[in-house]
Amino acid sequence: MHHQYPTHRSVVAFDVEGFSDPYRDDGAQSAVRARVYELVREAFDSAGVPWSACTHEDRGDGAIVLVPAEISKVLLLDPLPGHLSAALTEHNRGAPLAHRIRLRLAVHAGEISVDQHGLSGTDLVEACRLLDADQLRDALRHSPVPLALAVSGTVYDGIVRHRHRGIDPATYHPVTVEVKRTRLAAWIHLPGTATPPVIAGAAARDSPRQLRPDVTSFVNRVGELAELDRAHRRARLVVLVGPPGVGKTAFALHWAHRVRERYEDGQLFADLGGPGRPVELAEVFGRFLRALGVAPQQVPLDPDEQATMFRSLTAGRRLMMLLDNVASAEQVRTLLPASAQALTVATSRSQLGALIADGARFVQVDRLAAGDGVALLARTVGRRRVDAEAGPARQLVTLCGGLPIALCVAAARLVSRPKWTLEKVVADLVDEQRRLARLSFSDDLSVKAVFDVSYHALSSPAARLYRLLGLHPGNDFDTGVAAAVLHTSLPDAEPLVDELLTASLLEETGEDQYRFHDLIRLHAQSLADQLDSPAERLLAVRRMLDWYLASATEAGRLVTPHRRVPRRDIEHGPVEEVRFTDHTEALDWLDRQRRNLLAAARTAHEHGLAATTWQLADAMWGLFLVRTHYHDWMQFDLLAVEATRGGPDTAAEAEAQDRLGLLFHALGRNDEALEHMRRAAGLWEHLGDRHRVAGSTERFGFAYLDQGRTELAIEHFRRALAGYREVGETRSVGLALISVARALVEAGRPAEAIEHALAARAELAALTPPDPYNLARAVLVLGRARTGTGAWAQARTDLEETLAAMRTVRSPLGEADAHWAMAELHERAGEPTLARESYLLTEAMLTELGNPGVDRVRAQLDALGPA
Repeated sequence: MHHQYPTHRSVVAFDVEGFSDPYRDDGAQSAVRARVYELVREAFDSAGVPWSACTHEDRGDGAIVLVPAEISKVLLLDPLPGHLSAALTEHNRGAPLAHRIRLRLAVHAGEISVDQHGLSGTDLVEACRLLDADQLRDALRHSPVPLALAVSGTVYDGIVRHRHRGIDPATYHPVTVEVKRTRLAAWIHLPGTATPPVIAGAAARDSPRQLRPDVTSFVNRVGELAELDRAHRRARLVVLVGPPGVGKTAFALHWAHRVRERYEDGQLFADLGGPGRPVELAEVFGRFLRALGVAPQQVPLDPDEQATMFRSLTAGRRLMMLLDNVASAEQVRTLLPASAQALTVATSRSQLGALIADGARFVQVDRLAAGDGVALLARTVGRRRVDAEAGPARQLVTLCGGLPIALCVAAARLVSRPKWTLEKVVADLVDEQRRLARLSFSDDLSVKAVFDVSYHALSSPAARLYRLLGLHPGNDFDTGVAAAVLHTSLPDAEPLVDELLTASLLEETGEDQYRFHDLIRLHAQSLADQLDSPAERLLAVRRMLDWYLASATEAGRLVTPHRRVPRRDIEHGPVEEVRFTDHTEALDWLDRQRRNLLAAARTAHEHGLAATTWQLADAMWGLFLVRTHYHDWMQFDLLAVEATRGGPDTAAEAEAQDRLGLLFHALGRNDEALEHMRRAAGLWEHLGDRHRVAGSTERFGFAYLDQGRTELAIEHFRRALAGYREVGETRSVGLALISVARALVEAGRPAEAIEHALAARAELAALTPPDPYNLARAVLVLGRARTGTGAWAQARTDLEETLAAMRTVRSPLGEADAHWAMAELHERAGEPTLARESYLLTEAMLTELGNPGVDRVRAQLDALGPA
């Protein structure tokens, strides 16, 4: 039915990114079209937006959908994008590259006309402009999820700002979209992730806006705000000082939002973790550089190089940077922008007096005055309830030491206990005053009394869990860790975790993911120090470390089933071990937990637990083999080398040196790689392990081949092959045959390479259980060798088989290598257009992986000449 007049409708527009890319043929495009419509339709229906009730206009590789006015726009933001993103992720996991789908989505609302010619209206044009915005394309290009959403100002103001269905406005990032001669405000969101969108070239178009939202409970502080106004006009570095919990972060954010328009080049924000959990500056620089438009794969690994790039990008720009929870003056100095027009505001528990030499101005943030504290309580608990007990309200502010965080904890208890009176809470705090000094950061200020009230309301088992979880080495944890620390089952641990959540002593950061606020963690640790013996505390730490070691070992067993896992010294195995359904789940778990696992390895090293340290590093091998994470790989194996060097476990030291050598080889730093490989080889020779001696010989060949010393590499590969045959290591024989064939191809001896590649394929095809990844590597080198002899039809068959196998085992690096070999085949066969397409695809994949081989691919592209 057509409408004579425009009607207010919600508009959803979507488009497949890269639909016409060269690697998608007609068949792939047809399959993508069919699948994307199917997934969108299912997502609409599952979100409660009936597809059949909507009007659709097909746009080839996308569509415009009009949603009836009676259906709430809220559903178009939650749950529709989440359902669609999850469905796309699941589809892409098993789809070949040409059939994978990454989608741009735009949501707007306005007056739309529908007549016999189709849809029309200014608001329709605006929705399409949002969909085609460069910023949305950039956000999707670098997104960890396959969907990027843009919403108009109309939708943001009507839905997001009001937090309907728990929508978090902080996950929507403002941009300005050019529409002909007008500029439209829009917000970009990546469903299912808190990761901010990366927008390449953002410095030229949209400045970073990283400030957290203003704190709604902020009150007064007129004098301090005026002092900060004066300080920032006189200095480019201002440090806010004061005791923990006094509200420095809320104060800094409130002031920053007041003046942010003065800093038109943007605002940067980082939580540096404080002295107890300092954040690595490499992580901070990485986030800043991406926000300033640097693509993730272009962010340097080396912190000094990151700092240099950051200073170059910020030179002359009018930026504001807010550094929260600073641990040291050196952190601030390292992160300062290179611009006289930039302002840095830092908050810290420490005084950071050394920054006076850097021209810093200091602003003291004091406790809330009684009236301001009562106003904060009224905002959180309710004006009527506070006015009814004005006297106890002022007493409560006094007992909380004027600390906003303490007042918020007390208010949370009052809100969750509507029958309680303020006088009841005051009485509890009076009873606890004798303990104020136990968590005191100055003579007259403490939050411990407030936290003790919540702690003493816990059952005995939950209180013990609270204390011992305070010793956890990482930033967050799940119920498995909670069960491990008590040496109990998951069903027994879950209600105790729920009790801590109810008491507001834990924060829930995701599904079965929890963390402490830093002050509450300190409170838990102090109680453990008082109430649990040193032996009990060490036992709790050992149980958590052993849980991580057992879980990572089990994950590694599935990721690399053929690998011989060195011994594991697990004294305190968990009651319920973590189990994984398949290779992918295990790999994802290692990836998700790698920060906690690294923290566990560091804690083990600090406690002198050398075996646990190197075994945690060893358990990560499968993750690094497949997904690299070069920076973390380096941290783990440097710890492992330090823990094992000169110790009684020579084999463990040799393993650690081997892994570190392979990492330097992967980074193209082959001189350093050879140093570690030689140390490992000497240790294996000392142990008389002929298999590992042969392995070291083969590793030397890897480095020599990278250095262009091809004949020396061939010599080492042949010696390794002979060594493997002597000890009867069938799989290693197959791998060494691949290495010999690779080197022969590089040496321009493809006929000999074919012989070795065929032998490798035969050896690996006979393995039980099978090793599909390395079998595919054998077929890959066979295809490259046949390319060298001019047997192009056979080579094409080999490489197509390799590509299919690498997709099956989900090895992105293997896929890239297959495309690379296919590009060389096309080039040798006189097919420059096809060669260029394959080289470009290889370049994109290696860039995404951060693989240094991308430089060789670019050189080959340049050698092809202009398109």
